[in-house]
Amino acid sequence: MVQSPHFLKGKHWYCVRSKPKKERMAASNLASTFGLEVFCPQIRFRRKTVRGAVWFQEALFPGYLFARFDMTEMKRIVAFAPGVLNLPVFNERHVPIPDAVIAALHEDLDENDVADAAVPLEAGDETTILEGSMRGLKVKVIKVMPAQDRVAVLLEMLGTLVEAEFPTDALEHRAKHRVDRE
Repeated sequence: MVQSPHFLKGKHWYCVRSKPKKERMAASNLASTFGLEVFCPQIRFRRKTVRGAVWFQEALFPGYLFARFDMTEMKRIVAFAPGVLNLPVFNERHVPIPDAVIAALHEDLDENDVADAAVPLEAGDETTILEGSMRGLKVKVIKVMPAQDRVAVLLEMLGTLVEAEFPTDALEHRAKHRVDRE
C-alpha cells in the first residue's frame, strides 16, 4: 500500500522501537548523530534489594521512544540508527503522533523527562502497611523523618491510638497522577 503524502511531509513525532533496554542509547544516537529532537520518558522508582531500597530508572514505555523528523527524508536513517529496532507501522503506514500527545506526556514529567512512580508520603496522608505482622492495616502519617527514611504513623490497636515508626518503603505510597499546576 502506498502511503499518503499528507502523512509524510514535514517534521512530525513518530514512535521508534528500540532494541531491548536500549531506549536511552537509541535516543542519544538519534539526537547527537542526526540532530533529531527525541523524547525518551523515564520512570524512577524504588525497589527492595539485598542492599536495601535502591532507586531505579528505566523507560516509561519499555522498548519505545519518540523522535521528531521528516519521514520522507529520514526514514531509513532513523530505522537503521544504532539502538533502533524499527519504526512501528499501524494499518500499513507510519502514523505521526500529534504534538498535543507529546506535550501532555511532558506535563507529567520533570525537567529531565522523568516521572516518579510514587509521590512521597506527607503528614496527614492515609496509607497502608505493606509488610510484617500489621500488613494491610490502614494508618495515618503524623510525621515524616526523611533523614532516617522513616515516618511516624498513628494506628489503632485494641481501641487505643498508638504512634509507631515505619520505614517509608514498608508503607504504600500514592501513585503519581497528573498534578494540577495552579
